[in-house]
Amino acid sequence: MSKRWFAVVLAGLMLLCAACGSSENSSHEESSQEVSKEESSKAESSAEESSAQESSRAVMVMPDGNLNPLTGLYDISDEAVGKRPVAIMINNIKDSLPQYGIAGADIMFEMVAEEGISRMMAIWADYTAIPDVCSVRSARPYYVDFAAGFDALYLHVGGSQAGLDRIKELGVSDLDAIYGDYGLYERDPERLKTYALEHTMYVKGQNIPQAMEEYGIRTELDETHQGPAFSFQMPGNAQPVGEKKCEELTIWYSDEYYSTFTYNDQDGLYYKQHSGQPHMVQDTGTQLVFTNVLVLETNVSSVDGYRMAIESDGGTGYFFSNGTMLEIQWSKQTPYDQIQVKDKDGKEVVFNAGKTYIGVTEYGMMEVK
Repeated sequence: MSKRWFAVVLAGLMLLCAACGSSENSSHEESSQEVSKEESSKAESSAEESSAQESSRAVMVMPDGNLNPLTGLYDISDEAVGKRPVAIMINNIKDSLPQYGIAGADIMFEMVAEEGISRMMAIWADYTAIPDVCSVRSARPYYVDFAAGFDALYLHVGGSQAGLDRIKELGVSDLDAIYGDYGLYERDPERLKTYALEHTMYVKGQNIPQAMEEYGIRTELDETHQGPAFSFQMPGNAQPVGEKKCEELTIWYSDEYYSTFTYNDQDGLYYKQHSGQPHMVQDTGTQLVFTNVLVLETNVSSVDGYRMAIESDGGTGYFFSNGTMLEIQWSKQTPYDQIQVKDKDGKEVVFNAGKTYIGVTEYGMMEVK
């Protein structure tokens, strides 16, 4: 009996050892599988991060061409790099429409002039690529202030006394058609047949470089105006500027003069209307369009019941781009400074690359839909 019992005990011990060995092997295999899965997951995560980084690097590839400091696009000529922009005063009275040559302007300002009418100022970064522009009108002091902020050559036909005084006070480079044609100014012979005289003056854009050289006008930007006028997204990387969507906005300059912008989500542009009608351009046959619409609210008052005073040192406003809107605050410490645009928290606003419309108006004179 004792031998049998010993044999049974021995067999039981052998089975127990085998079971323990099997359990240890199974546990080791499971542990190895878990480690393998973890390593695989880390590898996949690393691959995804690497792919995302490569995608990000692809987006950040610098485009070919020269940076346009007014739009963030890469589209100006080699000759225009580091050179001063040109600002031209544009007639916007209804009887003067349509204008021509303004569709390609990089920045378009609009403000009230007097008696409820608005006037515009078109600015080009590339002074070698400006077409014939019509019709050109007179200077106003607040336009001079904004032109000085870009270190621009200022083209105009006369001006209010305050406007002419401001040009001298600030030392703004200008060519005034009242004092000569400079090889630039001429009356449009076709318009003379049907338009009032004041609606017929045009600028021969291709002659601007020659006029600057001939009349000793500085072409190089001064040091304080080197670089982009605003912070820009990379071209082709348009971003929302705020959480609130807006498809249409209207800026009122008076009951008779107002600008409406309708967003087109197919091309990401805002189409401008002039006082209820599409704002068409004669030479291109197209409607004025912009990537960005910037509304600057400030104090607007009448000086003598006729001429206007518009403060240009700062205020609040709104920024529209990519179908969205953002409340902003803006400042311009001196006439020579560029416009600083920040959100309500004081963070600099980043513009989408493209042309910008800037409407300067009285507080509370804008509505959105």
